[in-house]
Amino acid sequence: MEDTLVPIALFAIAPLIVWAVVAYRYKSKKAVMTVLEAMTNKGETISPATIYALGIRPRNRHADLRTGIILIALALAFFLFGGIIGEEDAIRGLSGIAMFPLLIGAAYVGLWVFIGRKASDPLL
Repeated sequence: MEDTLVPIALFAIAPLIVWAVVAYRYKSKKAVMTVLEAMTNKGETISPATIYALGIRPRNRHADLRTGIILIALALAFFLFGGIIGEEDAIRGLSGIAMFPLLIGAAYVGLWVFIGRKASDPLL
């Protein structure tokens, strides 16, 4: 029984952490939207300073580049880990796993090159 609980707990903790982060962000964004809705119902004007004070920050122009580089580095770590192990099956398996963050990271870098460096609305 204990031998099966450890792997189950190990694989269950990652979705649990993701769920907790997503639930917290949803709850905080919902609270901000409730405040903004109450302000508009009262007829108050909403200035950019008010939006900034509520915690809504403009998106960093280099966020896609940063995310892409982190994902490419993660893919490189998987490749290197497979090479360090040295077994043919490990190299093939970890290289296959590494392709997912590598391609997603390349897509983020591509988005940064083609879209992200242009001047955008400061509130987005």
